Amino acid sequence: MKWITKSVLLAVLLLPVLSGMALWLAIDDAPKLQTRADLTPEQIARGKLIFRQNDPRRLKSGAIARVALDQQELDLAINYLANQYANGVAGLRLYQGRAHIDASLPLPRNPVGQYLNLTLELKQTSDLPEVDHLSLGQVRLPGMLAKPLVKWALNTLQPAADRQAFADIVKHVLFQPQRLTVTYRWQADLPGKLRGALLTPDDQQRLQAYQRHLAELSRTDNKSLSLTDFSKPLFQLAAQRSASNDPIHENRALILILTLYANQQRLTKILPESRLWPRPIWRQITLNGRDDLAKHYLVSAMLAAYSGTPLADAVGLFKEIEDSRGGSGFSFNDLAADRAGTRMGEQAVASPALARKIQSILANADENQMMPATADLPESLSEAEFIRRFGDTDGETYKQLMQDIERRIAALPVNRE
Repeated sequence: MKWITKSVLLAVLLLPVLSGMALWLAIDDAPKLQTRADLTPEQIARGKLIFRQNDPRRLKSGAIARVALDQQELDLAINYLANQYANGVAGLRLYQGRAHIDASLPLPRNPVGQYLNLTLELKQTSDLPEVDHLSLGQVRLPGMLAKPLVKWALNTLQPAADRQAFADIVKHVLFQPQRLTVTYRWQADLPGKLRGALLTPDDQQRLQAYQRHLAELSRTDNKSLSLTDFSKPLFQLAAQRSASNDPIHENRALILILTLYANQQRLTKILPESRLWPRPIWRQITLNGRDDLAKHYLVSAMLAAYSGTPLADAVGLFKEIEDSRGGSGFSFNDLAADRAGTRMGEQAVASPALARKIQSILANADENQMMPATADLPESLSEAEFIRRFGDTDGETYKQLMQDIERRIAALPVNRE
C-alpha cells in the first residue's frame, strides 16, 4: 500500500509539470498551414449547382438518398469555415476508409507560442465515422482520449441536440480517395429541429423586437419608401437596446429583418414561430431611387454581418457575372451597392465600439451618407460588351474603376475613422 500512496503523491506533485510540458509541446511558434480560403465566383456557382442537384427538399420524408462530394469542394468548405470562425487555416485529405484534417489556429498572446497546429484523423465505420486520433502540436492523443475533447469542442460550436438531429438522418459516410459519399434518410422536419443552430432564444427575442417595430413603420400610405425611412428608426431602436445588450447581436438582428423585408421574404422560412408576430405590409424599398440597389446593399450587409467578407465579395461578383450572361447585364452600380453594404455589415459587427458607432451614424444618416453616387457608372453590360471594354476582372481598366468605387465608399461617414 505504501508504494501506491507514494505513486499517487508523486503524480499529484508532477501533474503541474506534466501539464506544462504538454501545453508547451502542443503549441507552436509557426502555423503548419498558411493558405487561406479564396472563394471565386466559379466556386460559388459550383456550390449552387451541387445544392440544386442534391436539394433534399424535393424528397419525400423518409426517402433514402446519397450525395457525393470531391475532396477539392470539401477542402474549400472546411478552410472557409476555419477562416471565418477561428481566423485560421484548415485542409482536408480523403483516403480509402479515412479522412485527414489539418488546421492551424492563431492563439491569443501568450509566452508559450502563437499557433495551435492540430491534425484530426477519422476512420470509416459501418455507419458514422469515429475519431482515430488527434494531434495537438507534438502531442498525439489516441481516439479514446481524443473523443471527449472533440465532443467538448463541438459543443462550444453547436448544441448537442442539433448535432443529434444530423446524426439521426445520416446512415453512412464512405471515405474514398479524394471523394466522400453520404447516405442519408431525409426528414421533412429537420429544418425545424435545427433552428437552435441558427437562432438562440435571445436571437429570436431580438428579431421579434425589430420585426414588431418594422411592422409599425410599414403602416403608411406610401407604396415606395427610401431605405433610410426604415434604417433610421430601426438603428435608433438598436442604440436604445444596446444600452443593456450586445450591440453586435442587435445589429445582426436588425440587418436580417430589414434584408428579408426589402426582398419580401417571410421570416417564417427560418423561424416558424414568427408567424405569430406582427406582420409588416410590403412596401418597395429604394436606395439612390432604385429598389435593386437597396436589395444588393442589404443582402451584402447581411452576408458580411453573418458570414464574413470573402463570401459576401464572391457572391456579389458572381451575381453580376451571372447577369452579364443573359440576365440584366453586368452592373457596376450593383457592385458598388454590394461593396457599400458589405463594408457597413463588416463595421456593424467588427467590435462593440464600432457596432455602436454604426448605430449612432445610421440612426441619423441620409442616403448619401450610406451609399455613394452611382449614376455615372456603367451598367447593363452584356458579356461581349464587358469583355470589349474591360477584358476581364483581372484587367487594368476594371481594377481602376473598382478602385474609384472603393474610394467613394471609403469616403462615406460610416467608413471614416
